[in-house]
Amino acid sequence: MAGVASRIALVLAALAMAWPRPAAAQSAEAEALFRDAEKLVADGKLAEACDAFEASNRIEPRAGTLIRLGECREKNGQLASAWSAYTDALTRVKDPRKKQVATDAARAIEGRLSYLTISIPDEARVEGLVITRNGKAIDGALWNRAVPIDGGAYVIGGRAPGHEEWTTSVTVPLEGGHVSID
Repeated sequence: MAGVASRIALVLAALAMAWPRPAAAQSAEAEALFRDAEKLVADGKLAEACDAFEASNRIEPRAGTLIRLGECREKNGQLASAWSAYTDALTRVKDPRKKQVATDAARAIEGRLSYLTISIPDEARVEGLVITRNGKAIDGALWNRAVPIDGGAYVIGGRAPGHEEWTTSVTVPLEGGHVSID
């Protein structure tokens, strides 16, 4: 009889482990930010809403949050940021419906993206050269490449030890632009 009871206990334990469980809830902090973002979207405060979705995702990365961030960035006219959020969602999505939403949204935006190319000729690549966009250094792997970017005004700069620092301004169209800086 003890053998039958232990077998039943093993079967019940195996069934309990295999039984589908609801998805884990977001942390309280991430959930609070997500809800704040939803309210901000409803109030038309898109920039603040997008920042709240992004903060929620930093605390607890989730495909659904990235999709909502993508929708927010798209409504706010930040197509490259929206496209990036949708494609990031695809790296962690498990739900087939969410996967389809993110795939369709990324494809729909891709043809509308604007691109910025910062061309650095070989003779200008001196030791210690730093190229910046709005004050933030740009990785050298991105030089001479068309990179998707949100439309808007940017200040491109360069500095290197022993050389004169320079800056220039460029405006990238909101959609379909291809801008190059030499």
